[in-house]
Amino acid sequence: MPLLFSSLSAAAREQPVERVSRRRAVHVSAAPGGALPELSVAGGSATVITTDVPLGPGGPVLQDEHGRVRLVPVDATSFIVLPSADLPEGERPVLTVPLLPGDSLQLALVTRRGEVDGEVRLVQLQAPVAGQEGVADVARILQAAPAAQVGLTLPKHWVTLREGIHAKVDSVLRIGPHLFITLSTLPGWDDNPSAQDWARLQLRASLRDGSSLVLPLLHVPPPSPGDAACRHTVVATSPGGTAHLLLAVEGSALPEAVLALP
Repeated sequence: MPLLFSSLSAAAREQPVERVSRRRAVHVSAAPGGALPELSVAGGSATVITTDVPLGPGGPVLQDEHGRVRLVPVDATSFIVLPSADLPEGERPVLTVPLLPGDSLQLALVTRRGEVDGEVRLVQLQAPVAGQEGVADVARILQAAPAAQVGLTLPKHWVTLREGIHAKVDSVLRIGPHLFITLSTLPGWDDNPSAQDWARLQLRASLRDGSSLVLPLLHVPPPSPGDAACRHTVVATSPGGTAHLLLAVEGSALPEAVLALP
């Protein structure tokens, strides 16, 4: 009898876990920093991954020392992730997906009880183009208007570009998929921010699933050279599922400014 009970117990442990197979799009940024988006995989279940552009030379690469996960090419824009077993809790091997003409995206593989990603479309987040849908024109209208005329009520958020130079968030505006964040420094300061100072701004999207993405930015200085030092707009594309925005300065130890998504 003990042998019988032992066999039944082992069989129960080996029964496959029932999981709901999901089909979804995952937004991924090529910008460094931020938490990696996660893909839910399971032993014996295939996850089909499709990209919007052709895969780069060499194809995807997985940091898996134990060889538990196979990457099976399908065509120029898709491949299959096939684990031989569930990943242990806490393990998050990194999957690198190279894309033409030279970008690469990174994701973390995890195993979750109750769900698995059956089909995933990777959507690369890119900085908006200045001429696209009048993006630069909208940015310059915001730069020319006092904050009160934009019609947005914001708490006072400040970021420190470098020692002695602080920038205030004047407005946050969303038009379609685009986010416009306009900042200004106090006029009359002896030391004005340079283009390199503004370039250190970093915007993250905090997603409702708990992950975050660093968003590629389009920097739009004012058309007047005299205003370029004290007024600046950054434009980003907001991914689906964004809960709020986090604005910081690269390399700064100061906490990020939390901006509500309009």
